Amino acid sequence: MEEVKPKLADLLDAWRETTRAAELAERLARLALDAAEQADRNASVSEQIAHMAERAARAAERAATIAREAASRAQEFAAESRSRRMLDADEAVIAARANEVAARDAYQDAQREARERHL
Repeated sequence: MEEVKPKLADLLDAWRETTRAAELAERLARLALDAAEQADRNASVSEQIAHMAERAARAAERAATIAREAASRAQEFAAESRSRRMLDADEAVIAARANEVAARDAYQDAQREARERHL
């Protein structure tokens, strides 16, 4: 059988098609590489965000612990302060009653002395 030689125009068309296919493959490879690099950057940023979120969570836990301690101390202080104020108020009442008794006794003594002098 005789070999049929391709025509020059067919060879030129084939060359052009393979060149376009090679250029397209190169563009697709660049796009794939860019996408892979972007995915790598995104993964790196996501990892950094995850680490920041973990640090923020730990800081929030510490803040909550400190807030609970502060609230507990404030409650204890309020109870102590209330007890101290109640004790001070009781002592003030006792002192006022003692002063009242002393003033009454002094008045009654003065009244008795005045009556005795007039008699």
